[in-house]
Amino acid sequence: MDLMLPRLNALRDSEDEAAIAGAEYRHSTRLSGVGVSLKDDAKALGMGVSVKSDADMLNMGVTVKDDANELDMGVIDSAGSAHVVMSSQDKVIVGYWLVRAALNVALSRGANKNKLLRGTGVFEDALQHHSLLSINQYSSLLVNVQSQARGGDVSFLLGGAFASQWLSSPLNPLKACENVEQLLLQLTQRQTYRWCSLPLCQFQRFENADQIMLVPQFTGVSSKQLQFSIEVAFASVVALMKSIANKRIRLSFSFTESRPRNIADYETHLGLKLSFNRAFNSIWIEKDVLRQPLELTAQSDCSAESHVSMEGVVSNSATQTKEGASIELQNRLSLPDFVRRYVYASSNTQAANIGLPELAETLNVSVATLKRKLKEYGTSYRALCEEVQRNHALLLLSVHKVSNETAANAMGINDLPNFRRTVKRLTGKTPSELRI
Repeated sequence: MDLMLPRLNALRDSEDEAAIAGAEYRHSTRLSGVGVSLKDDAKALGMGVSVKSDADMLNMGVTVKDDANELDMGVIDSAGSAHVVMSSQDKVIVGYWLVRAALNVALSRGANKNKLLRGTGVFEDALQHHSLLSINQYSSLLVNVQSQARGGDVSFLLGGAFASQWLSSPLNPLKACENVEQLLLQLTQRQTYRWCSLPLCQFQRFENADQIMLVPQFTGVSSKQLQFSIEVAFASVVALMKSIANKRIRLSFSFTESRPRNIADYETHLGLKLSFNRAFNSIWIEKDVLRQPLELTAQSDCSAESHVSMEGVVSNSATQTKEGASIELQNRLSLPDFVRRYVYASSNTQAANIGLPELAETLNVSVATLKRKLKEYGTSYRALCEEVQRNHALLLLSVHKVSNETAANAMGINDLPNFRRTVKRLTGKTPSELRI
Protein backbone atom coordinates (compact mmCIF):
# COMPACT_ATOMS: atom_id res chain seq x y z
CA MET A 1 0.00 0.00 0.00
CA ASP A 2 2.81 2.42 0.87
CA LEU A 3 4.21 1.98 -2.64
CA MET A 4 1.19 3.80 -4.02
CA LEU A 5 1.80 7.05 -2.09
CA PRO A 6 4.61 8.46 -4.31
CA ARG A 7 2.44 7.85 -7.35
CA LEU A 8 -0.49 9.72 -5.79
CA ASN A 9 1.71 12.64 -4.80
CA ALA A 10 3.11 12.89 -8.31
CA LEU A 11 -0.39 12.91 -9.75
CA ARG A 12 -1.50 15.65 -7.41
CA ASP A 13 1.52 17.73 -8.41
CA SER A 14 0.45 17.41 -12.04
CA GLU A 15 -3.13 18.34 -11.12
CA ASP A 16 -4.47 15.68 -13.44
CA GLU A 17 -7.82 15.20 -11.73
CA ALA A 18 -8.88 12.15 -13.71
CA ALA A 19 -5.60 10.35 -13.17
CA ILE A 20 -5.73 11.18 -9.44
CA ALA A 21 -9.18 9.61 -9.22
CA GLY A 22 -8.00 6.48 -10.98
CA ALA A 23 -4.91 6.14 -8.82
CA GLU A 24 -6.83 6.85 -5.61
CA TYR A 25 -9.28 4.18 -6.57
CA ARG A 26 -6.51 1.68 -7.14
CA HIS A 27 -4.90 2.73 -3.85
CA SER A 28 -8.14 2.11 -2.00
CA THR A 29 -8.89 -1.19 -3.75
CA ARG A 30 -5.45 -2.77 -3.95
CA LEU A 31 -6.64 -5.57 -1.67
CA SER A 32 -10.10 -5.90 -3.16
CA GLY A 33 -9.41 -8.26 -6.02
CA VAL A 34 -11.18 -6.11 -8.56
CA GLY A 35 -10.51 -7.42 -12.02
CA VAL A 36 -8.40 -10.57 -11.85
CA SER A 37 -8.35 -13.95 -10.17
CA LEU A 38 -7.50 -13.72 -6.50
CA LYS A 39 -6.35 -16.55 -4.24
CA ASP A 40 -5.36 -15.53 -0.74
CA ASP A 41 -6.34 -15.71 2.90
CA ALA A 42 -7.07 -12.02 3.28
CA LYS A 43 -10.81 -12.64 3.12
CA ALA A 44 -10.90 -10.21 0.23
CA LEU A 45 -13.95 -9.98 -1.97
CA GLY A 46 -13.71 -9.39 -5.66
CA MET A 47 -15.32 -7.94 -8.65
CA GLY A 48 -14.24 -8.35 -12.23
CA VAL A 49 -13.33 -11.89 -13.28
CA SER A 50 -13.26 -14.41 -10.47
CA VAL A 51 -12.61 -14.53 -6.78
CA LYS A 52 -11.52 -17.52 -4.73
CA SER A 53 -11.22 -16.23 -1.20
CA ASP A 54 -11.88 -17.46 2.30
CA ALA A 55 -15.60 -17.48 1.65
CA ASP A 56 -16.52 -19.76 4.53
CA MET A 57 -16.24 -16.99 7.08
CA LEU A 58 -18.38 -14.66 4.97
CA ASN A 59 -20.70 -17.42 3.72
CA MET A 60 -20.25 -16.27 0.16
CA GLY A 61 -18.18 -16.74 -2.93
CA VAL A 62 -18.41 -14.22 -5.71
CA THR A 63 -17.61 -15.07 -9.31
CA VAL A 64 -17.93 -12.56 -12.09
CA LYS A 65 -18.09 -13.95 -15.60
CA ASP A 66 -16.93 -10.94 -17.57
CA ASP A 67 -13.66 -12.25 -18.92
CA ALA A 68 -12.28 -12.60 -22.41
CA ASN A 69 -13.39 -16.20 -22.90
CA GLU A 70 -17.00 -15.45 -22.00
CA LEU A 71 -17.22 -12.26 -24.00
CA ASP A 72 -15.23 -12.81 -27.20
CA MET A 73 -13.01 -9.90 -26.22
CA GLY A 74 -9.72 -9.45 -24.40
CA VAL A 75 -9.88 -7.09 -21.46
CA ILE A 76 -6.74 -5.26 -22.50
CA ASP A 77 -6.01 -5.84 -26.18
CA SER A 78 -2.63 -5.12 -27.71
CA ALA A 79 -4.41 -3.97 -30.85
CA GLY A 80 -5.55 -0.91 -28.90
CA SER A 81 -8.41 1.00 -30.46
CA ALA A 82 -8.94 -1.59 -33.22
CA HIS A 83 -11.43 -3.45 -31.02
CA VAL A 84 -12.96 -0.41 -29.35
CA VAL A 85 -15.75 1.84 -30.56
CA MET A 86 -13.80 5.02 -29.87
CA SER A 87 -16.39 7.53 -31.02
CA SER A 88 -20.09 7.69 -30.25
CA GLN A 89 -20.47 8.56 -33.94
CA ASP A 90 -18.95 5.30 -35.22
CA LYS A 91 -21.59 3.25 -37.00
CA VAL A 92 -21.65 -0.18 -35.39
CA ILE A 93 -25.32 -0.79 -34.51
CA VAL A 94 -27.27 -3.10 -36.82
CA GLY A 95 -30.20 -0.76 -36.63
CA TYR A 96 -32.92 -1.77 -39.09
CA TRP A 97 -34.98 -3.87 -36.67
CA LEU A 98 -34.37 -1.52 -33.76
CA VAL A 99 -35.55 1.50 -35.73
CA ARG A 100 -38.60 -0.32 -37.09
CA ALA A 101 -39.59 -1.41 -33.58
CA ALA A 102 -39.15 2.11 -32.22
CA LEU A 103 -41.21 3.66 -35.03
CA ASN A 104 -44.00 1.10 -34.75
CA VAL A 105 -44.39 1.55 -31.01
CA ALA A 106 -44.08 5.35 -31.01
CA LEU A 107 -46.49 5.86 -33.93
CA SER A 108 -49.07 3.64 -32.25
CA ARG A 109 -48.84 5.98 -29.25
CA GLY A 110 -49.45 9.21 -31.11
CA ALA A 111 -45.94 10.29 -32.09
CA ASN A 112 -45.21 12.15 -35.31
CA LYS A 113 -42.86 10.25 -37.65
CA ASN A 114 -41.00 13.34 -38.81
CA LYS A 115 -40.40 14.48 -35.25
CA LEU A 116 -39.29 11.00 -34.23
CA LEU A 117 -36.50 10.99 -36.80
CA ARG A 118 -35.60 14.67 -36.42
CA GLY A 119 -32.00 15.16 -35.37
CA THR A 120 -31.15 11.45 -35.62
CA GLY A 121 -29.67 11.37 -39.11
CA VAL A 122 -31.90 8.35 -39.79
CA PHE A 123 -34.00 8.44 -42.98
CA GLU A 124 -36.75 5.85 -43.26
CA ASP A 125 -36.62 5.58 -47.05
CA ALA A 126 -32.89 4.79 -46.88
CA LEU A 127 -33.19 2.21 -44.11
CA GLN A 128 -32.01 -1.24 -45.23
CA HIS A 129 -31.40 -4.53 -43.42
CA HIS A 130 -27.67 -3.88 -43.50
CA SER A 131 -27.95 -0.25 -42.35
CA LEU A 132 -25.65 0.70 -39.49
CA LEU A 133 -26.32 3.40 -36.89
CA SER A 134 -24.09 5.17 -34.43
CA ILE A 135 -24.64 5.19 -30.67
CA ASN A 136 -25.53 8.88 -30.94
CA GLN A 137 -28.17 8.18 -33.60
CA TYR A 138 -29.85 5.39 -31.68
CA SER A 139 -29.73 7.27 -28.39
CA SER A 140 -31.29 10.32 -30.07
CA LEU A 141 -34.07 8.15 -31.49
CA LEU A 142 -34.89 6.76 -28.05
CA VAL A 143 -34.93 10.29 -26.59
CA ASN A 144 -37.47 11.28 -29.25
CA VAL A 145 -39.59 8.19 -28.59
CA GLN A 146 -39.55 8.83 -24.85
CA SER A 147 -40.57 12.48 -25.24
CA GLN A 148 -43.27 12.02 -27.89
CA ALA A 149 -44.95 8.66 -27.34
CA ARG A 150 -47.79 8.64 -24.83
CA GLY A 151 -48.10 6.08 -22.05
CA GLY A 152 -46.06 4.77 -19.15
CA ASP A 153 -45.55 1.42 -20.84
CA VAL A 154 -43.77 2.67 -23.98
CA SER A 155 -40.37 1.43 -22.80
CA PHE A 156 -41.74 -2.05 -22.14
CA LEU A 157 -43.53 -2.14 -25.48
CA LEU A 158 -40.27 -1.28 -27.21
CA GLY A 159 -38.58 -4.32 -25.71
CA GLY A 160 -41.45 -6.55 -26.79
CA ALA A 161 -41.61 -5.06 -30.28
CA PHE A 162 -38.04 -5.99 -31.10
CA ALA A 163 -38.44 -9.46 -29.62
CA SER A 164 -41.44 -10.12 -31.86
CA GLN A 165 -39.21 -10.03 -34.95
CA TRP A 166 -36.09 -11.80 -33.66
CA LEU A 167 -36.41 -14.61 -36.21
CA SER A 168 -35.92 -12.11 -39.04
CA SER A 169 -33.09 -10.26 -37.32
CA PRO A 170 -29.40 -11.12 -36.76
CA LEU A 171 -30.48 -12.87 -33.54
CA ASN A 172 -31.89 -15.72 -35.61
CA PRO A 173 -28.92 -18.08 -34.91
CA LEU A 174 -29.80 -18.05 -31.21
CA LYS A 175 -32.41 -20.71 -31.91
CA ALA A 176 -29.42 -23.07 -31.66
CA CYS A 177 -29.07 -22.45 -27.90
CA GLU A 178 -29.54 -25.65 -25.94
CA ASN A 179 -30.37 -24.25 -22.50
CA VAL A 180 -31.21 -21.05 -20.65
CA GLU A 181 -27.58 -20.50 -19.63
CA GLN A 182 -26.40 -20.41 -23.24
CA LEU A 183 -29.21 -18.09 -24.27
CA LEU A 184 -28.64 -15.70 -21.37
CA LEU A 185 -24.92 -15.54 -22.11
CA GLN A 186 -25.45 -14.72 -25.79
CA LEU A 187 -28.10 -12.07 -25.16
CA THR A 188 -26.46 -10.23 -22.29
CA GLN A 189 -22.71 -10.63 -22.75
CA ARG A 190 -21.68 -11.42 -26.33
CA GLN A 191 -20.55 -8.24 -28.05
CA THR A 192 -21.66 -9.48 -31.47
CA TYR A 193 -25.29 -9.71 -30.37
CA ARG A 194 -25.13 -6.62 -28.21
CA TRP A 195 -24.98 -4.36 -31.29
CA CYS A 196 -28.23 -5.69 -32.74
CA SER A 197 -30.30 -6.03 -29.56
CA LEU A 198 -29.12 -3.86 -26.63
CA PRO A 199 -26.53 -1.50 -28.12
CA LEU A 200 -26.59 0.99 -25.24
CA CYS A 201 -26.32 -1.63 -22.50
CA GLN A 202 -23.62 -4.05 -21.35
CA PHE A 203 -24.44 -6.31 -18.41
CA GLN A 204 -21.93 -7.01 -15.65
CA ARG A 205 -22.48 -10.52 -14.33
CA PHE A 206 -21.99 -11.60 -10.70
CA GLU A 207 -22.85 -14.93 -9.15
CA ASN A 208 -23.03 -16.63 -5.78
CA ALA A 209 -23.86 -20.21 -4.87
CA ASP A 210 -27.52 -20.00 -5.91
CA GLN A 211 -28.08 -17.02 -8.19
CA ILE A 212 -26.79 -14.94 -11.08
CA MET A 213 -27.07 -11.15 -10.90
CA LEU A 214 -26.86 -9.01 -14.05
CA VAL A 215 -26.19 -5.30 -13.51
CA PRO A 216 -26.71 -3.06 -16.56
CA GLN A 217 -24.01 -0.53 -17.49
CA PHE A 218 -25.00 2.04 -20.07
CA THR A 219 -23.19 3.83 -22.87
CA GLY A 220 -24.34 7.17 -24.24
CA VAL A 221 -27.36 7.43 -21.94
CA SER A 222 -28.09 10.62 -20.00
CA SER A 223 -29.44 10.64 -16.45
CA LYS A 224 -32.86 11.72 -17.75
CA GLN A 225 -32.91 8.77 -20.13
CA LEU A 226 -31.55 6.20 -17.67
CA GLN A 227 -34.75 4.76 -16.16
CA PHE A 228 -36.40 4.55 -19.58
CA SER A 229 -33.33 2.74 -20.93
CA ILE A 230 -33.32 0.33 -17.99
CA GLU A 231 -36.95 -0.56 -18.67
CA VAL A 232 -36.24 -1.06 -22.39
CA ALA A 233 -33.26 -3.31 -21.61
CA PHE A 234 -35.07 -5.42 -19.02
CA ALA A 235 -38.17 -5.79 -21.19
CA SER A 236 -36.01 -6.77 -24.16
CA VAL A 237 -34.26 -9.52 -22.18
CA VAL A 238 -37.59 -10.89 -20.90
CA ALA A 239 -39.31 -10.80 -24.27
CA LEU A 240 -36.37 -12.18 -26.24
CA MET A 241 -35.79 -15.03 -23.82
CA LYS A 242 -39.49 -15.88 -23.87
CA SER A 243 -39.67 -15.78 -27.68
CA ILE A 244 -36.50 -17.79 -28.27
CA ALA A 245 -37.05 -20.29 -25.45
CA ASN A 246 -40.74 -20.62 -26.28
CA LYS A 247 -41.59 -20.27 -22.58
CA ARG A 248 -41.51 -17.65 -19.83
CA ILE A 249 -38.19 -17.72 -17.98
CA ARG A 250 -38.36 -17.09 -14.23
CA LEU A 251 -36.53 -13.83 -13.54
CA SER A 252 -36.48 -11.31 -10.68
CA PHE A 253 -35.78 -7.58 -10.96
CA SER A 254 -34.55 -4.90 -8.60
CA PHE A 255 -34.64 -1.14 -9.14
CA THR A 256 -32.99 1.78 -7.40
CA GLU A 257 -36.11 3.88 -8.00
CA SER A 258 -39.14 3.98 -5.71
CA ARG A 259 -42.19 1.85 -6.49
CA PRO A 260 -43.76 3.45 -9.60
CA ARG A 261 -47.37 4.44 -10.02
CA ASN A 262 -47.67 2.30 -13.15
CA ILE A 263 -46.68 -0.86 -11.28
CA ALA A 264 -49.17 -2.82 -13.40
CA ASP A 265 -47.03 -2.16 -16.49
CA TYR A 266 -43.96 -3.55 -14.72
CA GLU A 267 -45.87 -6.65 -13.61
CA THR A 268 -47.34 -7.23 -17.07
CA HIS A 269 -44.03 -7.07 -18.91
CA LEU A 270 -41.49 -8.19 -16.31
CA GLY A 271 -43.49 -10.42 -13.97
CA LEU A 272 -44.36 -10.21 -10.28
CA LYS A 273 -40.88 -10.63 -8.79
CA LEU A 274 -40.05 -6.94 -8.46
CA SER A 275 -38.31 -4.97 -5.73
CA PHE A 276 -37.69 -1.23 -5.48
CA ASN A 277 -35.44 1.15 -3.52
CA ARG A 278 -32.58 -1.31 -3.93
CA ALA A 279 -28.85 -0.68 -4.29
CA PHE A 280 -28.68 -2.01 -7.86
CA ASN A 281 -30.78 -2.02 -10.97
CA SER A 282 -30.40 -5.71 -11.72
CA ILE A 283 -31.80 -8.95 -13.08
CA TRP A 284 -31.64 -12.04 -10.86
CA ILE A 285 -31.97 -15.63 -12.02
CA GLU A 286 -31.78 -18.85 -10.04
CA LYS A 287 -29.06 -21.27 -11.13
CA ASP A 288 -31.50 -24.17 -11.37
CA VAL A 289 -33.34 -22.15 -14.04
CA LEU A 290 -30.11 -21.78 -16.05
CA ARG A 291 -29.87 -25.53 -16.50
CA GLN A 292 -33.32 -25.83 -18.04
CA PRO A 293 -33.29 -27.03 -21.69
CA LEU A 294 -34.95 -24.89 -24.31
CA GLU A 295 -37.90 -26.02 -26.36
CA LEU A 296 -37.72 -25.59 -30.11
CA THR A 297 -39.69 -22.50 -31.05
CA ALA A 298 -42.79 -23.58 -32.90
CA GLN A 299 -42.53 -20.74 -35.43
CA SER A 300 -38.83 -21.30 -36.20
CA ASP A 301 -37.46 -23.50 -38.96
CA CYS A 302 -35.17 -25.54 -36.69
CA SER A 303 -34.56 -28.36 -39.11
CA ALA A 304 -31.42 -30.48 -39.00
CA GLU A 305 -29.90 -28.23 -41.63
CA SER A 306 -30.63 -24.96 -39.84
CA HIS A 307 -29.92 -26.05 -36.28
CA VAL A 308 -26.25 -25.10 -36.16
CA SER A 309 -24.00 -25.67 -33.16
CA MET A 310 -23.36 -22.91 -30.66
CA GLU A 311 -19.67 -23.13 -31.52
CA GLY A 312 -20.51 -21.91 -34.99
CA VAL A 313 -22.85 -19.23 -33.68
CA VAL A 314 -20.16 -17.78 -31.41
CA SER A 315 -17.23 -18.00 -33.81
CA ASN A 316 -18.89 -16.47 -36.86
CA SER A 317 -18.97 -12.69 -37.16
CA ALA A 318 -21.66 -12.72 -39.86
CA THR A 319 -25.21 -13.99 -39.60
CA GLN A 320 -27.89 -14.75 -42.17
CA THR A 321 -31.33 -13.25 -41.50
CA LYS A 322 -34.55 -14.95 -42.42
CA GLU A 323 -34.81 -12.70 -45.47
CA GLY A 324 -31.39 -13.90 -46.60
CA ALA A 325 -29.45 -10.70 -45.94
CA SER A 326 -25.95 -11.31 -44.62
CA ILE A 327 -25.20 -9.05 -41.66
CA GLU A 328 -21.66 -8.48 -40.42
CA LEU A 329 -21.77 -8.35 -36.62
CA GLN A 330 -19.31 -6.18 -34.74
CA ASN A 331 -17.14 -7.81 -32.06
CA ARG A 332 -16.19 -4.54 -30.40
CA LEU A 333 -16.56 -2.83 -27.04
CA SER A 334 -17.78 0.71 -26.57
CA LEU A 335 -15.10 3.00 -25.16
CA PRO A 336 -16.80 3.40 -21.73
CA ASP A 337 -17.11 -0.38 -21.41
CA PHE A 338 -13.45 -0.82 -22.36
CA VAL A 339 -12.45 1.71 -19.69
CA ARG A 340 -14.55 -0.09 -17.07
CA ARG A 341 -12.77 -3.34 -17.89
CA TYR A 342 -9.43 -1.60 -17.87
CA VAL A 343 -10.11 -0.33 -14.35
CA TYR A 344 -11.28 -3.77 -13.24
CA ALA A 345 -8.23 -5.47 -14.70
CA SER A 346 -5.60 -2.93 -13.66
CA SER A 347 -6.81 -2.27 -10.13
CA ASN A 348 -5.13 -5.37 -8.76
CA THR A 349 -1.94 -5.22 -10.79
CA GLN A 350 1.37 -4.76 -9.04
CA ALA A 351 2.38 -1.90 -11.31
CA ALA A 352 1.87 1.46 -9.65
CA ASN A 353 1.94 3.59 -12.81
CA ILE A 354 -1.35 2.57 -14.39
CA GLY A 355 -3.82 5.35 -14.98
CA LEU A 356 -5.21 7.63 -17.65
CA PRO A 357 -1.89 8.07 -19.56
CA GLU A 358 -1.33 4.30 -19.66
CA LEU A 359 -4.90 3.73 -20.84
CA ALA A 360 -4.41 6.29 -23.61
CA GLU A 361 -1.23 4.52 -24.65
CA THR A 362 -3.05 1.18 -24.74
CA LEU A 363 -5.60 2.73 -27.09
CA ASN A 364 -2.92 4.44 -29.20
CA VAL A 365 -4.34 7.92 -28.60
CA SER A 366 -3.25 10.98 -26.65
CA VAL A 367 -4.63 11.74 -23.18
CA ALA A 368 -6.41 14.79 -24.57
CA THR A 369 -8.03 12.72 -27.32
CA LEU A 370 -9.14 10.06 -24.83
CA LYS A 371 -10.71 12.69 -22.58
CA ARG A 372 -12.51 14.21 -25.57
CA LYS A 373 -13.81 10.83 -26.75
CA LEU A 374 -15.13 9.99 -23.29
CA LYS A 375 -16.79 13.40 -23.12
CA GLU A 376 -18.59 12.52 -26.37
CA TYR A 377 -20.19 9.67 -24.46
CA GLY A 378 -21.14 12.00 -21.62
CA THR A 379 -18.67 10.53 -19.14
CA SER A 380 -15.07 10.75 -17.93
CA TYR A 381 -12.28 8.51 -16.69
CA ARG A 382 -12.89 9.68 -13.14
CA ALA A 383 -16.62 8.95 -13.33
CA LEU A 384 -16.00 5.43 -14.63
CA CYS A 385 -13.40 4.75 -11.91
CA GLU A 386 -15.88 5.86 -9.26
CA GLU A 387 -18.57 3.68 -10.82
CA VAL A 388 -16.32 0.65 -10.32
CA GLN A 389 -15.66 1.54 -6.69
CA ARG A 390 -19.32 2.32 -6.05
CA ASN A 391 -20.46 -1.03 -7.43
CA HIS A 392 -17.88 -2.80 -5.29
CA ALA A 393 -19.13 -1.04 -2.15
CA LEU A 394 -22.75 -1.82 -3.00
CA LEU A 395 -21.97 -5.45 -3.69
CA LEU A 396 -20.25 -5.85 -0.33
CA LEU A 397 -22.68 -3.93 1.84
CA SER A 398 -26.08 -4.21 0.18
CA VAL A 399 -25.94 -7.64 -1.43
CA HIS A 400 -23.67 -9.55 0.97
CA LYS A 401 -24.20 -7.29 4.02
CA VAL A 402 -20.71 -7.74 5.43
CA SER A 403 -19.40 -5.73 8.38
CA ASN A 404 -17.69 -2.37 7.99
CA GLU A 405 -14.37 -3.92 8.96
CA THR A 406 -14.66 -6.66 6.33
CA ALA A 407 -15.83 -4.27 3.60
CA ALA A 408 -13.12 -1.71 4.41
CA ASN A 409 -10.47 -4.42 4.29
CA ALA A 410 -11.81 -5.70 0.96
CA MET A 411 -11.73 -2.18 -0.47
CA GLY A 412 -8.24 -1.51 0.84
CA ILE A 413 -9.30 1.28 3.23
CA ASN A 414 -7.47 1.12 6.55
CA ASP A 415 -9.53 3.33 8.86
CA LEU A 416 -13.27 3.07 9.37
CA PRO A 417 -14.08 6.84 9.41
CA ASN A 418 -12.52 7.18 5.95
CA PHE A 419 -14.39 4.09 4.81
CA ARG A 420 -17.73 5.51 5.96
CA ARG A 421 -17.01 8.86 4.26
CA THR A 422 -16.04 7.09 1.03
CA VAL A 423 -19.20 4.98 0.98
CA LYS A 424 -21.38 8.00 1.73
CA ARG A 425 -19.73 10.00 -1.06
CA LEU A 426 -20.07 7.22 -3.61
CA THR A 427 -23.55 5.94 -2.81
CA GLY A 428 -25.30 8.74 -0.94
CA LYS A 429 -25.96 6.35 1.96
CA THR A 430 -24.11 5.15 5.02
CA PRO A 431 -22.96 1.53 5.28
CA SER A 432 -25.73 0.83 7.80
CA GLU A 433 -28.38 2.21 5.43
CA LEU A 434 -27.06 0.03 2.59
CA ARG A 435 -27.44 -3.13 4.66
CA ILE A 436 -31.17 -2.60 5.21
